[in-house]
Amino acid sequence: MSGLTVETAAGVSAFVEQLLNASRGGSPVDEETLALRMLASANGGEGFDSSHIKSLFGSDGGDRVAMDATAPPRDKFDEFADLMMSDLKPVKEVVASGGVPKPPPVVIEDVIVGDHAAGFDKADAIKNFSYLKDAQSVCQMFINIMLIKIRPGGFNITSEAAEAFKVQAQLGYNAMAGPMAGVYNFSEGVKQSHTFVIPRSQVHEKLLGTMFDGMKLDAGQKAMIDSEITNFVKGLQNIQIDGAHSTVDFALRFGMTPVKNITGDAANPISVYEPMTYLIYLTMDAGAWSRAVSKNSSEEMITMKYEHVVTKFELNVDRFLQQRPKYDKMFETATGMSLKKYGDLLNKSVKK
Repeated sequence: MSGLTVETAAGVSAFVEQLLNASRGGSPVDEETLALRMLASANGGEGFDSSHIKSLFGSDGGDRVAMDATAPPRDKFDEFADLMMSDLKPVKEVVASGGVPKPPPVVIEDVIVGDHAAGFDKADAIKNFSYLKDAQSVCQMFINIMLIKIRPGGFNITSEAAEAFKVQAQLGYNAMAGPMAGVYNFSEGVKQSHTFVIPRSQVHEKLLGTMFDGMKLDAGQKAMIDSEITNFVKGLQNIQIDGAHSTVDFALRFGMTPVKNITGDAANPISVYEPMTYLIYLTMDAGAWSRAVSKNSSEEMITMKYEHVVTKFELNVDRFLQQRPKYDKMFETATGMSLKKYGDLLNKSVKK
């Protein structure tokens, strides 16, 4: 799951600092200043404030630290805001406008309704469920920042669909394993390959059965997840996958807060709901994909050939909350919404 170079990573860091600077009411600064601040922060230790560092001279010998505060916003920030808001729109609307939709993150709402374990603190559980959604929204933000750095201007959905889906899927993983690595704990994903010849009517059931094996989901949850996936796929029915591409790739994120007894003593339990996200990187044969989603296909039997890698990302709530003020400012500046409001709109909830 490549696609993120050292240069791109540096560009993402620079973009984040520029956005943070804008959120604090400051003027944009040049790349030399950003480079100096990044180097200083890397060597300055925890809590080091690099905002006072400025480059003194430009290549022309003049001071070029601060840019004109009255200048119009940079195009890349407009593009970034457009991507963030596009991710909240229905799939068909995104496709109709020429954009490339991303599968929305799904959260399994198991802390607000249903039975709970002994020693359960409902208020803390609801907080952790909220943090789960907010963290997945921050991942969405980093996907879009990296997308701008890797592919400015985006993709042409009519001719580059397969490439676009693959890049977005790779960035879905890179966002969590890269800039969010300090906020999530994770290990290497588990890969499985599958080939089935099955009736078209069983495609959804087979996909769900193989992808969610081991996640302890009940039939009702799987049905609701299937509904969310189906809504996404329906919006792509008219998208043609170029014959030059042999696969279609997606990164699917499913968040939940499973219960854990932190005392280890069944007689004196203290139950906590720990936020975690399963990222499923799905790679499917392009021909099978086209036949499975096509409205015009008369085939009753479908050959399904696909593989998926499941990686479990456990949210470190304390580290996330340390970064939370920065994320809040970035979302307010880019979208005009709080991180919580954006997260409530982005994440699709599946109730128990």
